[in-house]
Amino acid sequence: MIQEGEIIAEFEKNSREKVRVSLTEFHGLDLLDVRSYYQGTDGDWKPGKGLAVRRALITPLRKALQAAEKAAKDAGKETANDADD
Repeated sequence: MIQEGEIIAEFEKNSREKVRVSLTEFHGLDLLDVRSYYQGTDGDWKPGKGLAVRRALITPLRKALQAAEKAAKDAGKETANDADD
């Protein structure tokens, strides 16, 4: 079982940043947090910009991302899944 604040997924955004996905709680709201992290001068990963939505919105977010992926493919743009194949 996933613990509160545990990183569910992580992937490289570019050579200096990574994206982390986690479940968090803020002011009593259960959230899905998708946030970029950058490596500070001390070597620790620091949070940057991100998106936090109520967990009830995970399904609509997933559908929106799937629609964006389909639109990118239809436009002839490569997606990460295409690059992995």
